[in-house]
Amino acid sequence: MPISSVLRMGPSDDNVSAKLLRNALVAYFEKLSTETRGKGAIHNKSDSTIEVSNKYFTANIAVEDIGGPVLPKSKEDSVILVFDALQSNPDRPSVGGGASFESLSAAHDTAEEKETCGDLLRLCVGVSLTSLSPEELRGKDHEKEYSRRILWCLDRGYEYVEADLSQEGQKKGHEDRDKEGFARIIEAIQGTVWSSAVMSKSKTRELKQSYEEETSVLGKQAEEKEGENAYEPPDPSKFGPLSTKDDSLEEKILNYDSNAETGLLPNPDKVGPEAMAQLRKDLETEQVFDQMESVLKEASRIREASKSGTLTDEERRERAGDAALALVNLMSQFGIEEDDDSELEESDDSGVLDN
Repeated sequence: MPISSVLRMGPSDDNVSAKLLRNALVAYFEKLSTETRGKGAIHNKSDSTIEVSNKYFTANIAVEDIGGPVLPKSKEDSVILVFDALQSNPDRPSVGGGASFESLSAAHDTAEEKETCGDLLRLCVGVSLTSLSPEELRGKDHEKEYSRRILWCLDRGYEYVEADLSQEGQKKGHEDRDKEGFARIIEAIQGTVWSSAVMSKSKTRELKQSYEEETSVLGKQAEEKEGENAYEPPDPSKFGPLSTKDDSLEEKILNYDSNAETGLLPNPDKVGPEAMAQLRKDLETEQVFDQMESVLKEASRIREASKSGTLTDEERRERAGDAALALVNLMSQFGIEEDDDSELEESDDSGVLDN
């Protein structure tokens, strides 16, 4: 047996207004079912069960009294409290035959005690059989009375509705964007995604097809993006050796001739230790500048790739971080203090790209 949603209506004891609203809903649904059956309408299945059926889902809803027994395999989804709007006018004496607004507190408390006070839909409906003015509905001080009722509803999670259930009143406002009265009650029932809702097969196929198409498009975009990305992790060899004390430098110093006209460095056997020390320092500085030039060129390439859109933000940050690290290592060769390095590290990686 499929799950059924439950719509509770009340107070149920001698509540003529609640019976009028129930009959009006059943009649409206039956008429709508006759006119649009098979096109996603709401139609009546029995005196106590209605079915919400649209292009998205179908849901079975059992209409029961507040305080009635809990149905097996059911979900308490909604409550509609109903009162006689005319009798609830504080300027008119009570004539009996319908529930007043004051009686709704007890009905609400009963529903909460039995845990049948649904959370998906809560309506508080003042029923009349003709179109009435605010003074006729709520008395001379109708604005104050209206505020009192609204605050009561807000405290308990209800939407306040005043509905004219006359034949003319039931036909009004169904095409309006901001619906009121009986049309608003119908809209609220149709617009609720009930716990018993079962997705329609056509909508399931549509969603599945849409999901597959979206997945296919995203997959193609990912493949194209991966194909366009020619990024390779930085090769340390591109920056040259970071250590200035390498074999190539020693070989240069030891093998140079003393002929000044050729531009070659002097033979270490023919010059003093101070001259050789200065020579070594000059060669080391020249090598560091060459390496720094290589790093700055790499930064320029990263910047151009970022502007052209061939790199993602993550790839740009990764490459910029590598270049920045190489630059910091090179700057340390000039004896820059740790404090200066800290400031450089705290700056945005994108700064490498903006220089």
